[in-house]
Amino acid sequence: MKKAESEIFSKWLPILIVGAILIIIFKTIDNLDLLGNMVRNFFSIISPFLFGVLICYFTYKPALKLEEAYRDLKIDFIAKRARLFGVLSVYLMVLLLLVLFVLFIIPILVTSLVDLASSFPAYWDSIVAFIANISEATGMDLTANINDFANSALSTLLDPANVEAFARGLFGFANSILNMFIALVVSLYILIERESINNFFDKLGKIFFSEETQNQMKKYIAQINNVLFTFIAGKGVDSIINWVVVTTILLVLGVEYAVLLGIIAGIANFIPYLGSLLAVIFISFLTLLTGGVSLFIPTAILLVIFQQIDGNYIEPRIMKTVLKLSPILVIFAVIVGGAYFGIVGMFLGVPFVAICKQILLEYMDSRKEKASKA
Repeated sequence: MKKAESEIFSKWLPILIVGAILIIIFKTIDNLDLLGNMVRNFFSIISPFLFGVLICYFTYKPALKLEEAYRDLKIDFIAKRARLFGVLSVYLMVLLLLVLFVLFIIPILVTSLVDLASSFPAYWDSIVAFIANISEATGMDLTANINDFANSALSTLLDPANVEAFARGLFGFANSILNMFIALVVSLYILIERESINNFFDKLGKIFFSEETQNQMKKYIAQINNVLFTFIAGKGVDSIINWVVVTTILLVLGVEYAVLLGIIAGIANFIPYLGSLLAVIFISFLTLLTGGVSLFIPTAILLVIFQQIDGNYIEPRIMKTVLKLSPILVIFAVIVGGAYFGIVGMFLGVPFVAICKQILLEYMDSRKEKASKA
């Protein structure tokens, strides 16, 4: 009897497992929106901690250099607390830069934005007149299309739902400030207590994984950390260079809103491959509207020259290690990352694809090596 029951159990168990898997898959698909909202809410909650980790990628190297400098002072009180002094020094310098930015750059940006907003109707009339000339020359009625676009955009902006969303966005600004403060505290803790954190995860890994698996995981984590640090810190430095150089070019040429456009160029540079190109197009177009063709031509030429120098000489030397991704993969990572995770996805999509490619190639090599030995 027991043998018959065992045979029935062994016969029906795979069917029950397959059925359970199918039910789970069906329920997952049926509640995909709910799961998506849960994931988004989870990442929204832990975003200050993730942003704190991101800050560490920018501040780790300077803090490490200052820590070494404090140890070399041979003063016992400072040497014993070299890490604390190094981290605090970096954050005090960052705070000083933020204060200078708020005092000197923010007023210029506000003035530029207000002036740009007040001048926008005149710029829009210029665009419509230009399109009307093209329509007349080509016989195509483009003016109606551009007017329809303007009316549609205006009605969208004035839609009560969008106004309400904008109000919610302003209300959430205070929450963003709080999250920023939490992120700074998290980053401070990570930098000061990094050895304790590493030891904790090392002990945790020994409990759940074998020594071989743990060593392999450490290898992959080190590679991921190296790619992320190289990309994030390198892009940060390169974006600052872009901001300074583009702002200088625009100021020398006498382009309106030079400081604002320089900051846009620096921020856009964080988006790999496409960001700097889009910034050049936007800045050149706005220069055409504000300064005419005589200012547009030298501005566009100088920006394109700098973009080529930056992409082929400056950025690779800052990065030191090349991600070795083809332009097609970079564009794919930027588009897919932006579609699912917005601006952050456009920025982090490239290192994520680079990490996946590196791990996949290593896995294929290890499989090939095992096959050759067999």
